[in-house]
Amino acid sequence: QGCALARAGKPPVIQQSVAMRCVLVPVAFASVLRGANDNVVVDTTAAQQFTFLRSSANATGGPPDCGDKYDKLPDFTKEYGATLSNTVCTHPGYKSSCQVFDETLQCWFRKMVTGHCDDLPSLFKKRNKKLVEDCNNPDTDHLDIWMTHFTDAEKAYWRQNFKAQADESKLFDTMNKLIPKQLLCSTLHIVDDHCVKYDTVRTKEAR
Repeated sequence: QGCALARAGKPPVIQQSVAMRCVLVPVAFASVLRGANDNVVVDTTAAQQFTFLRSSANATGGPPDCGDKYDKLPDFTKEYGATLSNTVCTHPGYKSSCQVFDETLQCWFRKMVTGHCDDLPSLFKKRNKKLVEDCNNPDTDHLDIWMTHFTDAEKAYWRQNFKAQADESKLFDTMNKLIPKQLLCSTLHIVDDHCVKYDTVRTKEAR
């Protein structure tokens, strides 16, 4: 019933995203073991709860193109990549799934950095304050981020680089379905940090 209420009145693409979370997340959380008496024992460890989901995502489709490995990128990029999840996964309901997909999120980050974000310009001064507010606001969703903050050039970049891979990689596709807002927020932070020139995600302008 809760899932039905969450989907009510939403555009089809939002309904699909909510439906995926309503189906996939409970399945992942139900990593159950049945004993001799058919009693159900639930494993409540967050990392283990989502391991099933992540392994399922890897079951079909090819691996995503992650670009260069960290040892071929500037030293500070690895430190930056490690800050992505903590920066965009501020809502308690998404922290566990973000932890599981942290490596995949960093894969997308490395892909962006390797290609220099196709030379997309930083819009940090223009949008950072509102972007951070919306990314941290639990009442906004991924479509709000997409429609409000992405430029036409950034939408084209996303479709050509991430969406094209998600059509082939179940790992990217599942991440996009379960943490779409966090993924989009990460993408814009990376662009606004000049793809990248810093060792941590900037959420406010340096004084």
